Amino acid sequence: MSTFDPQRRQQLLETLAQWVDDLAEAEPSPPGAATDEDTAQAPAPDLFTLLSQLTALTRETQLQGRATNRLHTELTGKMDTMNGQIESLGGQVGGLESVVRKVSDVRREARLEVISEILDVRDRFVRGLEEAQRRLAAIPRWSVRFAQRPVLEALVQGNALACERLDDVLRRFEVREIACLGKPFNPTLMQASEVAQTTEAAPGTVLAVFRAGYTTGDRVLRFADVKVATS
Repeated sequence: MSTFDPQRRQQLLETLAQWVDDLAEAEPSPPGAATDEDTAQAPAPDLFTLLSQLTALTRETQLQGRATNRLHTELTGKMDTMNGQIESLGGQVGGLESVVRKVSDVRREARLEVISEILDVRDRFVRGLEEAQRRLAAIPRWSVRFAQRPVLEALVQGNALACERLDDVLRRFEVREIACLGKPFNPTLMQASEVAQTTEAAPGTVLAVFRAGYTTGDRVLRFADVKVATS
């Protein structure tokens, strides 16, 4: 068994002792961190310094509070102004809607007046057409008054053409004639000017139309004057 050299053994023992001593030393503080010695050497702040810092902090808090109050006041004023503008705009829109409704009502009433005038004119042409047809039918072909026939025929054609033109205008106004002849009497659309007993039609049937009635949409412009059958 070999043995260490005494000198070599002494060197190893010294190296081991140095390594143990190094482990026993305190771990150094991280770079930039205050050491215990620095902390112990730093003087504690006095009461005057604390009061000064507290006063500065209070002053800064007051300034921030004033700035916040001023901002709140400005925002409130702007919101009030905006609300006023919105209300004003709403009033203007409401006024505009009212004007539009009034204009629409005026146009509707004017339209109805025009339609009423057209219906009156058509009634005159219809009466003229019926009268011309009646007179034309009453003239015998062998009568010496044959010269009246061309005149009456021209009247029939002229009145018929005028009625057709007026009917076209009424259709453009969406005016419809009430169908009455042979229909059951409808009090919401017709008025009975005459009644007659007959066995040729069921009671309540319209036998004749004295004056035509008209509607536009759901509105009755004029009730039809009719003759109604009764039992």
